[in-house]
Amino acid sequence: MHDRTLKRLLIVAVVVVLAWLVVLLKPVLLPFLGAFLMAYLFSPLVKQLARFLPRWLAISVVFLGIAAILTLVIWYIGPIVWKQLMYARDSVPTVVHWINYEVLPWASHTFGVDNMIIDPDQVSKIVMDYVQTNYSVDSVQAMLLQVLQSGINFIQIGGTLVLIPIIAFYFLLDWERMLNRMRGMIPPRYQAKTLQIVQECHQVLGAFVKGQFLVMVLLGCIYAVGLQMVGLGVGLIIGMVAGLASIIPYLGFAVGILSAVIACFFQFGLDWTHLALIGVVFMVGQVVEGYVLQPFLLGDKIGLPPVAVVFAVLAGAQLAGFVGMLVALPVAAVIVVLLRHINESYQHSQFYQPTPQLSIEKSAESERVILESEQVHLDIEIKKQQDTDNSSTDIKDQ
Repeated sequence: MHDRTLKRLLIVAVVVVLAWLVVLLKPVLLPFLGAFLMAYLFSPLVKQLARFLPRWLAISVVFLGIAAILTLVIWYIGPIVWKQLMYARDSVPTVVHWINYEVLPWASHTFGVDNMIIDPDQVSKIVMDYVQTNYSVDSVQAMLLQVLQSGINFIQIGGTLVLIPIIAFYFLLDWERMLNRMRGMIPPRYQAKTLQIVQECHQVLGAFVKGQFLVMVLLGCIYAVGLQMVGLGVGLIIGMVAGLASIIPYLGFAVGILSAVIACFFQFGLDWTHLALIGVVFMVGQVVEGYVLQPFLLGDKIGLPPVAVVFAVLAGAQLAGFVGMLVALPVAAVIVVLLRHINESYQHSQFYQPTPQLSIEKSAESERVILESEQVHLDIEIKKQQDTDNSSTDIKDQ
């Protein structure tokens, strides 16, 4: 008893020490975690190419293809996004004028509130006061220190981004041997169940990567192309944001159509034709998502209801910011798989199952032993014989 208690305390102490080390080494472990996820995502493609090429060459081809695609996307989309951002910046005075002389007088007349006017200079002063109060920018020296620290952080981020593909390359190079070593560390009596759980988690993560990610990208493309065809000045940005926000059900649609309608008011005024075309774009996007993208790319493989999706994304944002939002759904889907197996083990445990009932009935001629549970009803009758000492046993299994 004492040995078992000591063993449990030792296990708890080891887990606590490991958790403390993980928190302490978080800046060092993050690049390795990112590299492992990158290797996990591209290992199926590398495996297919490795059938025809040496493994190191297959990994190099995959990485060069990814770099080429990202370069082309940035080369063609980057200038358009920059142009639309400059357009949005130059439209700020027009927006302020529209709010001051259209929205606020209407609100004052309709709701009987005092008329207000937004002063850009006053807004700028409030922003600067906030920066000086919260970031202690009291002098030129402090400002230079802040800029220098930002530059150092930028260099660290850039170094991390360069380091992740290098580590991922070595992960992929030793991927099969690493998996075999990890599989060999599982105790034989737990190996089948553990591999089953890992396989289900792998299927869920694959469904998310191949499903939800493609839904977001394709839906963003539909919105962006449609709004650009309508002639909206910031259509590409709104479409991309709406596609990314579609990770939460209906949020992408709400954010996209609201932003597009507001941008349409600023660019075209109260133009019912353009408003109708914007509505058609988002209606087509919803139809394609509901009847094509979701059923064929995603289905019910992730198994998360909309409420759980919202909670997972908000919890991820609270715990790890933007990166937490990106990884919230895959982590939540894996947790759902683990909870399902925990629930199955709980339902088959002795704590959950009713205790079998054992009763003994004696009479002058025989004795009966009865064992009852939900799965088994066992009735054993032992008859007494007068002439010999032998007894016969009649076992009835109902």
